[in-house]
Amino acid sequence: MTTSWILAYAGKGNRRDTGVDGMAMGVCTWTLGIDDLELLMDKVLELGFDGVQVDELWEHVSPAVIRGSLARRGLAPMVVDARRIGPQAGEAPDVARGVDAYRQVIDRAAELEAPVVTLSMLPLWIRGRATPSNALAAACRELADYAAEREIRLVHDVVNHDETPMIHTLDQANRLVGEVARANFGLMLDSYHLHFEAVDPVAAIESSGDALAVYQVSDSTRGGIGSGAVDFEAQFDALLRIGFDGPVILECLPPMHDPVSPVSSEGNRRILEDELSRSREIWRGYSSSRR
Repeated sequence: MTTSWILAYAGKGNRRDTGVDGMAMGVCTWTLGIDDLELLMDKVLELGFDGVQVDELWEHVSPAVIRGSLARRGLAPMVVDARRIGPQAGEAPDVARGVDAYRQVIDRAAELEAPVVTLSMLPLWIRGRATPSNALAAACRELADYAAEREIRLVHDVVNHDETPMIHTLDQANRLVGEVARANFGLMLDSYHLHFEAVDPVAAIESSGDALAVYQVSDSTRGGIGSGAVDFEAQFDALLRIGFDGPVILECLPPMHDPVSPVSSEGNRRILEDELSRSREIWRGYSSSRR
């Protein structure tokens, strides 16, 4: 990889072993539906993950407190995401406001000492522009330059049509990477979205090459590995072929659960924990079998 997660995170406080093949494994904090920071991090540690993708936590808990909670457990802040940063109801999209909002996210990530920030909501601020592709590339360049000063890599999600108005295929994503042309700007792929948008998910992964910085895991049901139709072993091998070194982030929910809502009952949380534990073991099994 051009910018390895391992190198980016090296020297930034406690870091657990990154595991076989360098693919450290994390989990999205939003999926577990646990509001208490310490209980949440205890659960992440109990489930055997190396770190987290920090979602809404940074909105109501200071980065210093989150960083301390992670460090006490030897967990890494792998990625910072901002799922609720888009224009609010009745608010017109405005590129300048969107860029400013993401500058603040990048600042919080720097305080967290997290190496990666996702730009999942940025296209929502671009809608209505005469040349949206040009506007998106320009906004990404501006933010990438800002993030570079803080030693942070930006990644753009490649997701399905239901969640974003732009960048649904690897052709579009690779074109964006070329237009932005910044060493600290790359991509995040998600097996769930690839299943619905990519004709050949394995070929899509291979085409991402050095631009791929984060790979997210959930099956076609939004559940864990083995709950749907995704060929994860083939995708694992594709990641090895391009030299991907992680992190791998599990963004699973109970199968057929609302794909954008956290679990809210103990029964569903137990199902989710089973999905996460099984998926982690299966992924590690792929690694072990290829030693």
